Amino acid sequence: MAHPRFVLGASELQFSRGIQYPTAAPRERLQVVDRTAGGTLQREDLGVNIRTRPITFKNLPKADYDALVAWFDTVCEGSLHVFTYYDEDEASMQVIMRTNPLDFKQTSYQRYGGELLLEVVG
Repeated sequence: MAHPRFVLGASELQFSRGIQYPTAAPRERLQVVDRTAGGTLQREDLGVNIRTRPITFKNLPKADYDALVAWFDTVCEGSLHVFTYYDEDEASMQVIMRTNPLDFKQTSYQRYGGELLLEVVG
């Protein structure tokens, strides 16, 4: 089982630790649901499916966290750029960073924990 990594052009962020289990792969359909003044239920499907990948890290070394902060600030620039995420099974997907702000907590000396939210775009 591989550790997660991010790739954008020549830039690569390889984590030295795996993600925290359990993992999730939520799906959301964009739909508008509301009632009229007469009480009739109205629904409209906007035809968009949203797939996200929340990734939880615990005890992430400071070097990994510093590299993640640099990636967030200068490579993907928040959600500005699409990049490739390779999961623990080496499956790849095109994603954007939906985490904002990036704010992991320091859990012990030079160790960090937190969650990233990636949205699958391709």
